[in-house]
Amino acid sequence: MRLLLLVLPIALTACSQLPGPGPRNAEASRTGGEAVPQPRPAPTLRGPATSAAALDTVSDREKAEARAAAQAAPAGGELGQVTVALGDPTDGGLWVKSDLVEAETPGTVRTGAGDAIAVTLRPLGSEGGPQISLSALQALGLPLAGLHPVVLARR
Repeated sequence: MRLLLLVLPIALTACSQLPGPGPRNAEASRTGGEAVPQPRPAPTLRGPATSAAALDTVSDREKAEARAAAQAAPAGGELGQVTVALGDPTDGGLWVKSDLVEAETPGTVRTGAGDAIAVTLRPLGSEGGPQISLSALQALGLPLAGLHPVVLARR
């Protein structure tokens, strides 16, 4: 009997550590039915939120100059058409990466609508498909998401 009196308080203390009906199962305990799933809170994003405008380091004046340079520059030869996607948005400037060039060279990029800007053509290397800078996309009036067919040429 003494042993039971010694073990019983320890066992009861251990039982208090077991999970009981919590907020999720409280309704089920009261109604005798199954637990009603509670909505999960929306996930929160970690890290600083950065807008496209904050990452676009090319001024409106520089974009206007790039448009003018693309119109006034003599064509150094069309390289071909590629389908570009947004490249690294933290890599500033006006550039296009493709496998149509083997070294950095001045060039132009032209959309199907005829909008064109002067850019630096960069070799793609092993970085996936053709890419265009955030500033160049915005200067051409193209959406940041999606794939865009463009024509590249040397200046």
